[in-house]
Amino acid sequence: WDFGSGLEVRRAGKRGFRAVVAAVLKCGALPHHVAFIMDGNRRWAQRRKLDRKDGHAFGFTQLKECLKWCLDLGIGVVTVYAFSIENFKRSQHEVDCLMDLAVAKLNELSRKKGFLQRNQIRVQVLGDLSLLPLHVQEAAARAMHVSRHHTRAILNICLSYTSRQEILCACDEIVQGVRRGELLRGDVSEYLISRSLYTGQHSQVDLLIRTSGETRMSDFLLWQASLSCVSFQTVLWPDFSLWNLAWSILTYQTSHKALLAARARHEQSVAAING
Repeated sequence: WDFGSGLEVRRAGKRGFRAVVAAVLKCGALPHHVAFIMDGNRRWAQRRKLDRKDGHAFGFTQLKECLKWCLDLGIGVVTVYAFSIENFKRSQHEVDCLMDLAVAKLNELSRKKGFLQRNQIRVQVLGDLSLLPLHVQEAAARAMHVSRHHTRAILNICLSYTSRQEILCACDEIVQGVRRGELLRGDVSEYLISRSLYTGQHSQVDLLIRTSGETRMSDFLLWQASLSCVSFQTVLWPDFSLWNLAWSILTYQTSHKALLAARARHEQSVAAING
């Protein structure tokens, strides 16, 4: 009997394992929008005596694996914290390395018949892109352009981003709309602010996962994740596995009823205020 090469067998085994895990998780409620704070790349590299840029490169590879798992589960929106505005305070050498890595990986994603096209993932790069070097802005624009018609899932890459800056921009946009006469003061609402955020119509996060053992939000999706399940994992991001994702989703499923109840109470409070 010909079972194919060892690599083919291993790949088939991984696909089969992913299918089994997905089938089990699909017995419960699944999140539509999952966000990741991909923390721990530098510590992962330091423990292996590698350069920091190698840690970030391995982190990107792990992101692609994680996206495959999310696609298996039918998760429609994934948002990742790639680079905070605060990260510009790091050494110039590290910032330059991260910018070059971002360009390389965005270009890799954008290739014809590349990862985005094969999996029909639409990319949105969110943040204050004016702060980025021109070559990074161009790579981001290219990735968004080539994937604009993809409909299977959305990947939001938060680059040059903080949540407070995002909320400030949304509020400023609304204020300018009122001043121009495009909006009435009575039009201003929580819903309008949500739709004015970078994440637009997909502003509600269901599950937020942070790796590396840190238990803070780091100015990421503060508005969008205010009524979400938050899962803090001790694993460093390059070691994040399907088991880690499954555990977080099981946590979400355990708290799903309570989460829905909290959202319903919030909607009632907003309706009472507006009514």
